[in-house]
Parts: sequence; C-alpha cells; structure tokens
Amino acid sequence: MGSIGSLAWAETDASCFRPWDDQTRMISWPKKNPPYNIALSNSYIGNEWRSEMVKIARLYSERDAVKPLIKKLTISSAGNDVNAQIAQINQMILSGVDAIVLNAASPTGLNSTIDRAVNAGILVVSFDNVVTTPKAVTVNQDQFEMGRRWAEFIVKQIGDSGNVLMVRGVAGTFVDNERYKGGRSVFDKHPQIRTTDVYGNWDNGTAQKVTADALASSSGFDAVWSEGGESGIVRAFKQAGAKVPPIGGEGVNGFRQQAAQDGFPILSIGQSAALSAMSIKVALQMLQGEQMPQAISVPFNEVASANLKEGVNYFSNVPDSFYAAISIPACDLNFDAQAILNQQI
Repeated sequence: MGSIGSLAWAETDASCFRPWDDQTRMISWPKKNPPYNIALSNSYIGNEWRSEMVKIARLYSERDAVKPLIKKLTISSAGNDVNAQIAQINQMILSGVDAIVLNAASPTGLNSTIDRAVNAGILVVSFDNVVTTPKAVTVNQDQFEMGRRWAEFIVKQIGDSGNVLMVRGVAGTFVDNERYKGGRSVFDKHPQIRTTDVYGNWDNGTAQKVTADALASSSGFDAVWSEGGESGIVRAFKQAGAKVPPIGGEGVNGFRQQAAQDGFPILSIGQSAALSAMSIKVALQMLQGEQMPQAISVPFNEVASANLKEGVNYFSNVPDSFYAAISIPACDLNFDAQAILNQQI
C-alpha cells in the first residue's frame, strides 16, 4: 500500500522543487524500479492551454533521458465533468498504473477517489487545478498571487476609480476561484472601482464573445483583468472601435504580440503549460525514491510591456491563441513552440 508520511521539514533543490512555504512537509513514496505506467487525468480540454499541456506531457515523455523510465503514458480528458473524471480515475486504478498526474475538474469532488488510488499504492500528483486532499502531491503556481498582481497593476494604471472588466476562467475550478479571490482582495479596497464579471473559459473565442457582449451593454471599460483569452479580448475592443485599455492577463502569445505592436500597457503572467511535464518529473523522481515537498511552488513567468521581446516571450510565427509560457527553465523543462504545435494530442 502506498503512503505519504511526514519525514522531515528538510530543504530541497531550491532551483526546481521549491516548497510552497516554510510549513511544507517533505514526503516520500515506496521506491519502485522503472519503467513505470503513468496516467494523465485531465478535465477540461476545450482551450489552447490544455492542448499545449497535453502535448508538452507527450514531448517530455519522449525525451532520451525520460523515455526509458516510462513504460506507457496514458492521457485521458473528462470534459470538465467531475463524475466522468471519477470514472476515469477509477479505471486508472483498476489498470494498476504506478502514478496519476491530475488536472482536476473540482478541488474537492475527486478527493475520495484520489485517496482510494493512494491506498491502492498509486502515487497522485495534482497540478494546475489542484485538489485539497493531503494524500496528493501538488504542483502549481500561486493563483491567488497571480490574480492579486493583475489587480494591483490595474490600480496603478487607472487609480482608485473606474470600470474594470473581469474575464474569468472555467467556473468552479481551483484556478478560477483563487485568481478571482486574489483580484477581489485588491479591488475590494477601492470601492470606486466598479467591476463586471464574465466567464471566458480561458478560451480566445469565448473571451471575445463575452467581452463584445459586455462592451455592447456598458459605457466602456478603463481596464481588463483577465485569466485567459486575451487575444480575443483585444479583438473585441478593436471590433467595437474602442481603445484597448490596460490589461492584466495571462501569457497568450497574441496578447503579448498585440501589446508590443500597439503599445497598450500589460502585465502578462503565464501559467506554464509545462506544469504537466513538471508533474511527471516529480512523479518519476518520487517513484525512484526521492523526497519531495508535498506542495511544490513553481515560479511565475511574468512579462510587462517594457520587457516584451519577440522570440523570447512572444512568437511571430505561431498562432495568437498559443500560450507562450511553455517552459520552466529552473527545472530544465524548456520546450520549442514549433515542436509543441507539431505534436499530436
């Protein structure tokens, strides 16, 4: 039976496997010999970030140094349906995989199923939309802080009053909830800042539509706080004949490229699609007997207007919808944009 135990409050490799905070415990897993059966359980697949995340997982598994460690990588998506993802994970348990890496449809709805997997001797590493059970290892960037930084950027741009459009992600997910709470922690201190909430599902087409609808039914917006789909948001403003305002948002390629070309102020903090590779890396290390923090903090990929650079943090030869935060250099997880585009899901 697998188990996670508090062995030490030890330090780990600060350049890669960084503990979430000073209270994060170090954990271990019973050592097994490779190669391993790894399963990736994904929820929502309806946007570019999720597609990139899956493609990066495949690219990482095919690296010369990694391929001998993986007997089989199975990837499944459940369509953001908690019950479907539960059934998906149950099937993974029955198939006897060694580890499940998980992007969850719900922070809590999968907990009992994950606990069952761990009790069956299966390591679970949760990333991006993470789960709350302490039996899973979590790998993520600080979503609350991301939302807070976007909001602080907007306050610096517009001052203590104005109309702000908040383009949220997929309703009910950990990432959306945490980012929104971070944004609200700032805006709620400025009662003269009025906000309008819409859900863009981290998708350019959806974000463009809901932004266009919001523009049509309002007197305009002084800034946009956005969790994704910023290329669509910019298109909506331009099609409405409105000036593109300051935008605090994600790492969408077209968003950064448009800001570089048009000069509107941005703060772009990209949730790296390489979190999938990072989670597989963590699982492989733990299966080989390495200690890890139970919660791992991945550094931000942050770009402001002043440090936009073509070929470095945005790319002229890839689609606007591409999420440009594709690497985690501190963990030797560097990926090529064209290789990701060429990879099959």
